[in-house]
Amino acid sequence: MKALIVGLVKNYHFKRVQEEAEKQGVEVDGCYCEELVINASSDNFEVSLRGKPLDYDLIYLWAFSKCRWEWITAVDYLSKTRGTKIINKKLIDPAYQYYLTSAIDYWKQNIESIPFPKSSVILSKKSVESVIGGYRFPVIIKPTEGRKGKNVFKCESAEEVKRAIDEMEGARAYVVREFIPNDGDIRVFTVGYRAIGAMKRTPKEGDFRSNISQGGSGVAYDLAQNPKVQEIAEKTARAMQTEIAGVDVIIHAETGEPYVLETNPGPQFEGLETYTDVNAAGEIVKYFKEVAEK
Repeated sequence: MKALIVGLVKNYHFKRVQEEAEKQGVEVDGCYCEELVINASSDNFEVSLRGKPLDYDLIYLWAFSKCRWEWITAVDYLSKTRGTKIINKKLIDPAYQYYLTSAIDYWKQNIESIPFPKSSVILSKKSVESVIGGYRFPVIIKPTEGRKGKNVFKCESAEEVKRAIDEMEGARAYVVREFIPNDGDIRVFTVGYRAIGAMKRTPKEGDFRSNISQGGSGVAYDLAQNPKVQEIAEKTARAMQTEIAGVDVIIHAETGEPYVLETNPGPQFEGLETYTDVNAAGEIVKYFKEVAEK
């Protein structure tokens, strides 16, 4: 079988998936999202990549935000006309109601009674005063679209929240969020809605963000020591219909209860493979084969 990963070409993650794919007899290509071309006329519609047809059994939409709607159109067309299997299929599933906002995630988590920090999605600095009275400081403020812990602030007052919003110039919307006291978070990696491993991430000194990309450190985390973490991670991945996910879970330092922070649909797994003995790339390729054979 042939698979295409959109958004990965030369980095660690692509090389590892390619390496494991070769062992399992799967051909894997990668592309930059902007390499897509869509040709259309009254008597023809075709999608291509580097001048060649998108002739793949499976396409995994890993990282493609800059060209989101064009790729969604392309894979929807390929799924309907050629039977191409799509990972991140929720993007073309009308039943899922895919919207580009954190609010839809919160709604679905609410429906499924998944515990997560109290959150308010606001579209303007003008709305800060109308929501901030419902929170105790400190609070977290971040853009609704973001990765790797960038532009995430911990604020001690409404004025700090407003200043943080000023620093996030260009953001479309923001999330004001309850701060859960903690000693780090747990990244649970799920493939096919099943947890394959986890790592505990601890912030660097003086920071509150646990992201490895922000200087945090990681160690293997045994999910058997807290089955609730695995349970809500798998439940969240399924509720979000995110087949390959990094679900971030935080444990309340005072109550010991787990809360879901977010679900990452294109999760980095270098840290997981570095700090644990989990072969994440191999599990991804196995899932490719499972989906392609359905």
